[in-house]
Amino acid sequence: MFALYLYSLPTHKDTVTGPVATTDSQKGGIGSPTGNGKMLYQDNCASCHSIIKDLTGPALGGVEDRIKDKKLLYAWIRNSQAVLKTGNPYFKDLVKKYDNVIMTSFPDLSDGEIAAILDYIKGHSRETTIYVCGLPD
Repeated sequence: MFALYLYSLPTHKDTVTGPVATTDSQKGGIGSPTGNGKMLYQDNCASCHSIIKDLTGPALGGVEDRIKDKKLLYAWIRNSQAVLKTGNPYFKDLVKKYDNVIMTSFPDLSDGEIAAILDYIKGHSRETTIYVCGLPD
């Protein structure tokens, strides 16, 4: 297991997305601003998405960097099929990449709930630069 882990490490100065040290509020603890986001993420997103790796759907870490138009992102979350009908090339390619699996729509999520989910994702997907010494490039 240890050798497999070493094999999978990035080489010098590669940037990877993954979990890093978090504060209690980023962990979604009681009374934290992201606590509701964690619950909403687990209830609505986690069956198809991870924050750091692709599953049935893409990893959600950095989603707001990939989809800069907040209105479009919220529209996708609420009704992915309607967004696909507009012919949006990003989402058409995304669906094609994931074997034509169309994301489940979540029409009942409020703006506040979507924002809480996205805040939770951001808190757990900050970029970390790892410098690996002594491994070949």
